[in-house]
Amino acid sequence: MRSFMNTLMYCDLIAPQLIGTTKVRCLRSFRIVPTDYDSEYLFQNVYYVPLEKKTFRDMRIEILNQGGELIPFSDSQIPLKVVLHFRRVITP
Repeated sequence: MRSFMNTLMYCDLIAPQLIGTTKVRCLRSFRIVPTDYDSEYLFQNVYYVPLEKKTFRDMRIEILNQGGELIPFSDSQIPLKVVLHFRRVITP
């Protein structure tokens, strides 16, 4: 039986979201197998969250475990690819 670890992806562009009783800039939560960091994860559902920054030149994304520690990747030569989709919101 494989054990899973809860993982959280944070992004500094988004407005804080309520996770439990705390507001954090969590883009997504998902479960991974701790011994299989080089796996590919494709999310079936697209989530749109409000942006706090309306203009930006760069962004910071962190992938942390539930204890707040960075997830170690075994080979730094293999890039981590994150695809974000932005949707324009028309306000009246």
